[in-house]
Amino acid sequence: MQLVFIGIQGSGKWTQARILAEKYGFKIFETGGVLRKLAKQDSDLGKLIKNTIEAGKQVTPEIIEMILDDFISNADSENIIFDGLVRNMWNKETADKKLDSNYKVVYFDLPEQEAMKRLLGRMYNPKTGETFPAGTEVDPKTGDKLIRRSDDEENAIKQRIKEFYEKTLPVVELYEKEGRLIKINANQPIQEVTKEIIAKLWLG
Repeated sequence: MQLVFIGIQGSGKWTQARILAEKYGFKIFETGGVLRKLAKQDSDLGKLIKNTIEAGKQVTPEIIEMILDDFISNADSENIIFDGLVRNMWNKETADKKLDSNYKVVYFDLPEQEAMKRLLGRMYNPKTGETFPAGTEVDPKTGDKLIRRSDDEENAIKQRIKEFYEKTLPVVELYEKEGRLIKINANQPIQEVTKEIIAKLWLG
């Protein structure tokens, strides 16, 4: 099973990806994290990514395709969650080209006002890059003290939300027309979101 997670920032995609990974053995492809990890490797692909990032250039569709091929071929599970992979139309074209023909899209539906509220309060572990809900002060796994993300500032958040509605939501609507979309109500407690995902994916 290959799943693409899409949702406005703050909708809890990463939290639910971690839960499914722990409960059902899904592997997680988180685009930014995979890029940072590969950039540290002394491989041809790692050097290409590092040089691209250091030059301040945008990662091209060709590079994304290469890292997808690398991740999928090395994953020790056929169950993969792709988080942050599809944000615009060219990302969708890459997913259509590289993922299984029957991949599904899980859309975390959250009102804009709730997303803003969550983002203004969320916390971040600078060592692991993981984010946590508002009110969390310590990483429950590592014990590390959490901080606010430097880019979780109101104007920056508003810009990211604007980009979601302009670039990502049209992709969501296209996925719905194609019959790939599984809509999840993200405006409920974490445990309830998990239950809805499990039920709609027939994982239980």
